[in-house]
Amino acid sequence: MARGIKSVNNYTAAEANNLQLGQAGAVIIDGTDAVSGPFVAITGLEASVVDTSECDVTWLSGTIPATFKIPAGATIYGDFTSIELDSGSVIAYYG
Repeated sequence: MARGIKSVNNYTAAEANNLQLGQAGAVIIDGTDAVSGPFVAITGLEASVVDTSECDVTWLSGTIPATFKIPAGATIYGDFTSIELDSGSVIAYYG
């Protein structure tokens, strides 16, 4: 299976309840190429800029900016199909 991630069907009930907490695995993103998810959370390893014009953030309501910043140490949660950075590095948690 890709990325060594278990299918949600292979998790115990307790593990399935914690998928949003990163039990499905994670990846460090430190380049500017798009990385496919799905991801449920992103933590800034350093101040980072996410390019929303190059990733799916349709789950966000309201006016979506072309980029948004994630400060070092901050975690944001959402339903990210993919992530593309303009700068910085993050750890992205599969969901």
